[in-house]
Amino acid sequence: MTPERYKKLTDWLEGHPALREGIILLNRWLPLVPFVCYPALLLLLNLRWFAMLRVGRGGGALDFMQVIARAILVPGLAFWMGTLLRARLNFPRPYEQPGFVPLVPKSTRGNSCPSRHALSAAVLGMVWLYFYPAVGVGMLAIAALICLLRVLSGVHFIRDVLVGTAFGLAFGFAGMWLL
Repeated sequence: MTPERYKKLTDWLEGHPALREGIILLNRWLPLVPFVCYPALLLLLNLRWFAMLRVGRGGGALDFMQVIARAILVPGLAFWMGTLLRARLNFPRPYEQPGFVPLVPKSTRGNSCPSRHALSAAVLGMVWLYFYPAVGVGMLAIAALICLLRVLSGVHFIRDVLVGTAFGLAFGFAGMWLL
């Protein structure tokens, strides 16, 4: 997004202060939803695993434990690989352009692509989708909203959130369904 186009957007948002404040508030707090819900998912999976052990389904419990391990390793590896990729690419952020004033002030330089917020929310949504499809769809919708908010707040280009989302979805699909 060019500084001129973004300025038009922020000027329009100045005329709609409730929407502007909503974008700022959601940009700050919505990314916490997937990250707070992820430990809840792990707790639910471990409770299911303990129940399997209690009823004597030892072989099935061992298989399920391997699936739980994937639910931990897949997001961890995706985040780590995404972090390495963004450090290697070191693309500038939108607000590093002259005349670009983001809605949400930030001082980070470079490391814009892929967006780790988008990547993490997408891969966690895929893990939820594997175990609880209805919740997974909700988490993926939240991931899409996080992407939109990252662009509207001026801290990422559209390219950054698309690459992050694609990486998270692909890694989540491969790690949960293809392994």
